[in-house]
Amino acid sequence: MVLINGAARMDSESIAERITQFFGGVFLFFFGLPFTLVPFLIFGEFRGMDAGISETIFLTAFAIPFFLVGLLVQFMGLSAMFGWISTKEDPGSIPRKLPPGPDGISITEHPDSAYLGDYLRQSEAINGRDWFRKRDSSHRLYYYAQNEGGSPGWSLDDRDDSGSKDWFNGGWFPYDGFELPMGRKQWNVDDGQWVFIKELESFASKEGYEEYLESIRGKPSPVAKATQEKEWWK
Repeated sequence: MVLINGAARMDSESIAERITQFFGGVFLFFFGLPFTLVPFLIFGEFRGMDAGISETIFLTAFAIPFFLVGLLVQFMGLSAMFGWISTKEDPGSIPRKLPPGPDGISITEHPDSAYLGDYLRQSEAINGRDWFRKRDSSHRLYYYAQNEGGSPGWSLDDRDDSGSKDWFNGGWFPYDGFELPMGRKQWNVDDGQWVFIKELESFASKEGYEEYLESIRGKPSPVAKATQEKEWWK
């Protein structure tokens, strides 16, 4: 129930953010419109060749900055509105780029001890890559594919999301390839601290693991199978 309420709350927050973004774009578009119209207002007063060369040069130089600023602001507004209207690709619908990797990983070094521990590979992919969740926890490692801007890379976070958010409470590792950031690497967390990730060999040998994989196969949402997975981990 907590996970379902959390997902509903995130959906409501996402809708509110989109509405705010749309009306912000409308405001920017009309705010920039008077600046864009300045050259037309100025040169609309000319009658044939009545204006002298000096006056024409002065008015042109005066109007161009207003025109360019207006276009820039209007472009920002249209981008905001178009971004709200356009449909973003579901991170979970992107086909897996490579065969599934290790069944589990272990984070043995991190500046925040809450991220230490064993993580299980989930059955579905996020942004075409494997993603892992810590046992009995919402902490997870996933690949962020610039879904909402920013830079691509691996993220560690402690919030439930489909993989579209640029969230990294536990830090992020810039990378646009496919491999997991295994080994001891310097992450963007707490001014560049070290994070050590290694493959965990024990998952496949855990009793009932194959049955567990079969039971969650085809589940459309992490929220839908969260309770079942928690029971398996006990």
